[in-house]
Amino acid sequence: MNFFLEDPILFWLVWGIFTLAGTIIGWSLRANTSEKEVRSALGRIEQEKNTLARLYTQIKHQHDLREADFRRASLDVEKLRAIVQLLEDERATILPDAPFNAARIANAEASAAQYAQKVAALEVLANSLRTRNAELSEQLASAQKDMEDWDTLYRGFKATQERLATFEQKSLALELERDSLREQLSKATLEIEALQIELQQRTELQIQKSKVSRKGGVAAPQVDDLKSIKGMAAFVDLLHGMGISTFAQISRWDDDTVIAVAKSLDISPGKIYRDDWVGQAQRLVGERR
Repeated sequence: MNFFLEDPILFWLVWGIFTLAGTIIGWSLRANTSEKEVRSALGRIEQEKNTLARLYTQIKHQHDLREADFRRASLDVEKLRAIVQLLEDERATILPDAPFNAARIANAEASAAQYAQKVAALEVLANSLRTRNAELSEQLASAQKDMEDWDTLYRGFKATQERLATFEQKSLALELERDSLREQLSKATLEIEALQIELQQRTELQIQKSKVSRKGGVAAPQVDDLKSIKGMAAFVDLLHGMGISTFAQISRWDDDTVIAVAKSLDISPGKIYRDDWVGQAQRLVGERR
């Protein structure tokens, strides 16, 4: 574990892999879950992260305690070995005087046996502590890895949440723009209807003037063959009913008049523009001159 932390290249490589994995997981979860579920998952991740942090602290504390016990046991073993060595040296010194120091030798041997038992017990304890220390080291490494994984995933969810907030702001702006366009469309519709009413009134007025002219004995206005204009043959009767009977009238149409006439004829203004009714009428008027 220390080697992993001391190697910056390996550390940042693993860090980058987990960051990329967390981002992919975050986007996958964002694509397959709703904002409410993402926030709920984020809350659960935060709780699990805190739980892992507490577990990591406990395991680290236990690891430190076992490390301290192991060091104390090692010191005791060294001390006992030194005592045993002193006793062995003392025994070797007094062995020639065995007849006079039999009682002392017996006590020394008994003490040496006791110390040997203690040394064996301490060796067993040291081995147990080493095993426990290795297990705690593995648990500590696993907890650190889980912490790093959850931290990476948490940052991915945070980034996703920020992107979601940005998308919501853009969506709100689009909603406002759509409402503005609807208002503009409503105003344009009202203007078109007003123009249609005005055109209808003008048409009725022209028809009334025509009738008055006929009753008064005045010569009827000029009537051109509107079928000469390409695409207009099917609408000649309707145009006559609207008071439109000459090329000159059609040559003076503007965009508003084209839209109003198209609505009265129940056709698209695009047909009038594609067939170029106004341009054809202007050419016919020019040829007549």
